[in-house]
Amino acid sequence: MLMPLLGGARCGEAATLASSGQLNVPADARVMVVSTDPVMQQVLSEDFAVARRSRKPGAPVMLTLTVAVIERVLQPNVSMIDLAPGVPHVGDLIKAAGYSPPVATHGEPLTGDIAAYMAQGNPSAAAYGGNAYNSNGQPLTRQLDQLSPYAPGPPSAPDPRDPRNRPSEPPDYLQPKPEQIYESALIAHAVLSDGKGEMTAVAVARPGEDFHAVRKQLAERIANAVLH
Repeated sequence: MLMPLLGGARCGEAATLASSGQLNVPADARVMVVSTDPVMQQVLSEDFAVARRSRKPGAPVMLTLTVAVIERVLQPNVSMIDLAPGVPHVGDLIKAAGYSPPVATHGEPLTGDIAAYMAQGNPSAAAYGGNAYNSNGQPLTRQLDQLSPYAPGPPSAPDPRDPRNRPSEPPDYLQPKPEQIYESALIAHAVLSDGKGEMTAVAVARPGEDFHAVRKQLAERIANAVLH
């Protein structure tokens, strides 16, 4: 039974990596890579081809290394279990790579423009501290309507519940994408065809990171596990 080995390292200014598992490949074996990720396919294939050139001629052992790559944006309240179902230790690896979930802000009082916006939706409740009824249990709005002819005040704010008064949202191309705001996790899961090796490598990339370079980092981490 293979015992997962957990390890993490920061590579300069690039993404932070962590990995677990082992890939036991004989020194005289040739490894064929199968991956739907083109970067992973190219980097691993080139590394294995160069490393095996000096091997003696003959009929070497042939092994297939299947590598699946999953990319997920680490948005608030993301489930570690749902990031890569069936891949072991993903949640622990993401934390080992330096990811810290954002602190939840539920229950905090509304302030600024949001508070003003919500107050416009229920002006009577905002004016009376959230209590929309008087001491007799009658709605304050009815009492205000009865007094309005005698004490006219400023015009009421537009009801934001009316579709005609709702502010128009900016078009989609002007809104930031989730990967531009939150960190992303790139998960590579490698399995040997002989059943003697399995490895998971995770990279946590910051917004704006070069994901092509991050994929190359993951590929090199897997290649080193096979060749050393």
